Amino acid sequence: MAVKKHLILLLKLAVVALLMWVVFRQVPFEDRLLRKPAPDSPATAEAVEILGSWKQEPLRYRSLADGVEHEVRTGPQDDGSWIAIEPAFQTYWRNLDPLLFALGAFCYFLTALIAGARWWWLLRVNGTDVSLLETLRFTWIGVFFNNVMPGSTGGDVVKALYIMKRCPGHRVQVLVSVVVDRVLGLGSLAVLGAIVVLFALDRFAELAIGIWAVIVGVGLVGVVALSRRLRQVVRLNTLLNKLPQGLRHKLKMVDQAIFFYRNHGTVITASLAAGVVNHVISVLGVYLLGEAIGVGLPAFEYFALIPIINIITAVPVLPNGWGIGEWLYGSLFAQYGAGYIHGGGAAAAAAMSTRGVALSVLYRLHLIFWSLLGGVFVLFEKDRVTRADIERETELEDREQAKD
Repeated sequence: MAVKKHLILLLKLAVVALLMWVVFRQVPFEDRLLRKPAPDSPATAEAVEILGSWKQEPLRYRSLADGVEHEVRTGPQDDGSWIAIEPAFQTYWRNLDPLLFALGAFCYFLTALIAGARWWWLLRVNGTDVSLLETLRFTWIGVFFNNVMPGSTGGDVVKALYIMKRCPGHRVQVLVSVVVDRVLGLGSLAVLGAIVVLFALDRFAELAIGIWAVIVGVGLVGVVALSRRLRQVVRLNTLLNKLPQGLRHKLKMVDQAIFFYRNHGTVITASLAAGVVNHVISVLGVYLLGEAIGVGLPAFEYFALIPIINIITAVPVLPNGWGIGEWLYGSLFAQYGAGYIHGGGAAAAAAMSTRGVALSVLYRLHLIFWSLLGGVFVLFEKDRVTRADIERETELEDREQAKD
């Protein structure tokens, strides 16, 4: 079993490497000056090194062909031609605005605190006596294992084990709270995206159909799961038993979680609302990071696109969504953001794709920085979760799956 898990992890890392290679093959690592005889005509590209900010006018650059420095104004020229600049991937980072970056990073810190407080409330409802500060500490430890040590054991399992050690005899309650917390987090993210796309259906029709289909489908499943009569009509238990073992076990855990909290509607509703607020802050943080490197996409576009990206990358297919996230940022920003770059067309789409990938990598690296706080908590934790604890929990999960 251990060998199989290691092989699966290696396969996932290989897929991440392949996706990152595909994404970065399309990303320029050399500044380019584009010259067009007319705005709609094909462009000739010259490799240059931008001196100073890529947004300054006039633009200062050094030609890599002869090393001579030049100044030029981008946009339409007196002779009817057009000049545009295509900064390299690293150029966006080099011109990062430190104040906007700090504000965006602080937004993530707030979202982690709110998420930890929500989980603490769910734990309290389940009868555990863990304190808010302890829950926040264990939340950061979970973030550390998710972002810095993305192995076969995720952060949710590790933080749950810490709570189990703190509250012996509450294993089921703790695991159920983790499931509910994750479902509420994804649900509130979907609600935010679904509401936002309604204000621009002409631009985001495909996204609106997809996200609303998911919400309606999950809502119907929830209604069936909460109603004993409907469960009997659709023979829910029989349907679950026909699924593959691993999926069946996870869905039964979700089913169990629903019954744990079915009489706590106020807590669930308030947690869902808090989740929406939390994701608003999270998207605002991404927007500020985007402004820090000069992506140039309006805030509304972020609130339509980032929930979709986060929902897809939250599916535990690849470690922390690496590779998938970069591909989504690049493709969606190119599709919906090219029109915000003067001139539009394929060149604008390519430039916006590069900005999206640069933002995605910057966002993930800044998450790793924040995650180190959880590593500090691990170092000073007296009753630390060990590899043996993780193995025992894994074996217990395997036995429960076999029973199901």
